[in-house]
Amino acid sequence: MAMLAVGASAMLAVPVTGVAAAQAGPTASASTRTAPAAPPITPPADTSELVVDQVPVDIAAQVPASPTDDTVATRSESGGDRIVSETVAADGYKSVGVTWEAEPSDPGVEVSVRTLTDGTWSEWMEFEGDSSAPDTGTLEASRDIRAGTGSLWIDGASHLQLSFDGAARSVDDVRVALVGDATTDDATTDDATTDDADDATTSDATTDDATTDVVRRSEAGGSASRSTLGRVESVAVSAAAPAPAIITRAGWGAAPQRCAFDVASTLLASAVHHTAGPNTYSTVAQAMEQLRADQRYHQDARGWCDLGYNYVVDKWGNVYEGRAGSGEQPVIGVHAGGFNTATVGISMLGDYSATAPSAAQRESVARLIAWRMASYHRDPGSTVGYTTLGGDNSRYAAGTSLALPVVFGHRDVAFTACPGEAGYAVLGAIKQRARELVGAAFVNPSLSTSTVQYGGGLSVVAGVNSAINWTMTITDQRTGVQLVSSTGTAGSSGGGTVVAWDGRSNAGVRLGAGPYRLDLVGTEAGTGASVIPWSRPFTVQGSQNPPTVAGRPLGTDLHFVPISPTRLVDTRLTGASLGPASRMDVTVAGVAGVPADAAAVALNVTSVGSSGVTFLRTWPAGAPMPDTSNLNTDERSTTASGAFVGVGGEGKVSIYNNAGSTHAIVDVTGYFTTDASAPAYRPLATGVRVLDSRSDGGQLTSTATRRVQVAGRQGIPADARAVMMNITSVLPGGVGNIVAYPSGGARPVVSSVNHLPGNNVSNRQVIVLGSDGALDLALQGSSAHVVLDVVGWFGPGGTDGYNPMVPVRAVDTRVTGGPLGPQGVRSVPLRPAGLPSSATAGIVVVTATQQSAGMTFLTAWRSGAARPLASDMNTGWGRDQANVAVVGTGADGVIQVYNDAGSVQAIVDLQGWFGP
Repeated sequence: MAMLAVGASAMLAVPVTGVAAAQAGPTASASTRTAPAAPPITPPADTSELVVDQVPVDIAAQVPASPTDDTVATRSESGGDRIVSETVAADGYKSVGVTWEAEPSDPGVEVSVRTLTDGTWSEWMEFEGDSSAPDTGTLEASRDIRAGTGSLWIDGASHLQLSFDGAARSVDDVRVALVGDATTDDATTDDATTDDADDATTSDATTDDATTDVVRRSEAGGSASRSTLGRVESVAVSAAAPAPAIITRAGWGAAPQRCAFDVASTLLASAVHHTAGPNTYSTVAQAMEQLRADQRYHQDARGWCDLGYNYVVDKWGNVYEGRAGSGEQPVIGVHAGGFNTATVGISMLGDYSATAPSAAQRESVARLIAWRMASYHRDPGSTVGYTTLGGDNSRYAAGTSLALPVVFGHRDVAFTACPGEAGYAVLGAIKQRARELVGAAFVNPSLSTSTVQYGGGLSVVAGVNSAINWTMTITDQRTGVQLVSSTGTAGSSGGGTVVAWDGRSNAGVRLGAGPYRLDLVGTEAGTGASVIPWSRPFTVQGSQNPPTVAGRPLGTDLHFVPISPTRLVDTRLTGASLGPASRMDVTVAGVAGVPADAAAVALNVTSVGSSGVTFLRTWPAGAPMPDTSNLNTDERSTTASGAFVGVGGEGKVSIYNNAGSTHAIVDVTGYFTTDASAPAYRPLATGVRVLDSRSDGGQLTSTATRRVQVAGRQGIPADARAVMMNITSVLPGGVGNIVAYPSGGARPVVSSVNHLPGNNVSNRQVIVLGSDGALDLALQGSSAHVVLDVVGWFGPGGTDGYNPMVPVRAVDTRVTGGPLGPQGVRSVPLRPAGLPSSATAGIVVVTATQQSAGMTFLTAWRSGAARPLASDMNTGWGRDQANVAVVGTGADGVIQVYNDAGSVQAIVDLQGWFGP
């Protein structure tokens, strides 16, 4: 007698009770709605852990059409023989399934089971085929995955028999998987407080609060860990389609996940299933018991990370969290092979082949669909483009692109009866109800491009299911400044342009290179109800360079006129950031108190939010761009540098950014004129320190200003109008800035030096004094010490005029001489760069790069003199840094540059000079 035999040794149960590895906590999307909370309650009556015993089955080579054992009844099958097993002990087990070794070419195996209960055999029950498997390319697919059937509930049976069709001979390692109560203590449930099954509803009511008392919100994955496939789409929250109440994994006694979940970049559709288990469960505790059995079958028999579904809904409409975190991210389940990715799998607990889902169950499924689809702007009644990943039982080959219904039954994409005839029959009503819950919406919105070339624009393309009054805004992601706002009305349509943007800000300028975010909000035109907002990032890239203006001759022997510090340009407010190899021309004459005939200006130039390491150049507009730089900055840093610049053609100066994108701020503190009656400059023989808060007054804070007397002390005359000052922020506690301005005046909207945590930062510029010869210091952000060093002054007794020039590089140790070592000194001749013999001081920009020490400083001074104690620049490793210095020069026109610690490459650029 050739039977499907289970040998004596094979009958030994093989328990699989693997304990999941420690899980890493997940990160949830900040903009995602979680399900509503309910009070913690006691566990369900039966949360006993389940274990899967797997019994190997031998498939005989030759099997008769009918068994000779009279106790075995087989069904008459047309077109093939049946293979029937001997009886298998089933006492104490809850459910059964059959698995076999997964191979891509395996045929579908049809399996039936009958059970012996109280001495009576049941009718043969066909297992629902379950060819679901993890999608190709996911981490879960790399596990030891087994093919198999769905599981069937057999609680109370003492024995069972299996019947296979002939395809069973073509598969290997067939096993009967029996799920029952655990007999070991090594399995654990999710580490969280459980909810009380007694509080879950067993009513068929469909009111909104039918299940509210049961449930807590779905935690952000509990202890689940995840693997993300691509950038996860941030989602909006819909008040119109809120999350239904959800029983957490802890609430139904879920076992821990066995591996990291994969996470898709978005959600496109919802797949509706049924578990194909019995509908006879009469309590929530029994429903939870079925759910736990299904989970263990999926984990231990099929090899999946967890329960294949994202959510399960029982016949009373209670919603159970399946895969952890499914409400926060597009967690990929295993429920529809080839269609798992970017879909949410929702299964109705029970068999809906002949029994129709209850009204409460349908309502909860619709609410789940509305919540998850609305969050990603999908219309439950529409379709979405989808490319399948294939699958053993898929109706579509891998790579097939189709218009997938946003709500589909499992049978729509696979050769299966799921979700049953009666379940599938109500799918249309579920779609319609979900669509009603979503309400007016932008459907499948997208940007026409995510990368806009400078000067170009973009469009928002979407379907609109009801007329919507919309507002579109564009915000600079570096600064948080909203640059664009427009409004309009979109009529109902299946798809088309909702908003078209021309690339300009509300200020009328083209947005410069950098990262931006477009937000689209709206209200339904007929009702005023808010629609779900939509947001997408995009990038502007490319260079911008205006036409070159005609240059003009630079003045000589210029005298200084101080003005109240004034901001000329802040590209953060207009959106005109600078892209790579980009120039902007800034009007400096005839504005902000600077006369149209000004010959030069004293500026403070600041780089904000640069996308990477870069440098800025400043020079008279219309002149050839120099090879020098005024400031160097790092990614996301704010860096300022003083600059003395001759006024070029059309009263402008040019500012150039080398790499990436950055915002630029230009402040003016005074101008230079040919009027000999204006204050002239006088260098101090040795720089003097007028404040060191480390020994005088303590740190600056944001709560108070500090006044510092400058004129009338340490060689600075009482009638000095302005000073050449180096401002150093020392040991700042965080991000912030310091501004120095004339005493007694209103605090200007400018900054003198910007700092980061722990970085000493210097900036030399002209600081205008008040009528009493003092200045005020104010700080924004984190507190810091401040050091003020003066190297010269402007006033009636000054003797030297300013002479601007197109900047020239005097030395670059990367090219000549090599780096300065610790306490190293390098002589730098300025005559070859254009410094005349009549000059008393050179205006240079000193740049440090390739520093090896965490903290060092550089000092520049006149050759032949003693090195001053005050530094010209503070820097450290990882920071390319520059600062302007006004250095006295002797007859030889040579200056010395000193490095304090480690090694550093130094660059010195001559920007101009002072002389009689």
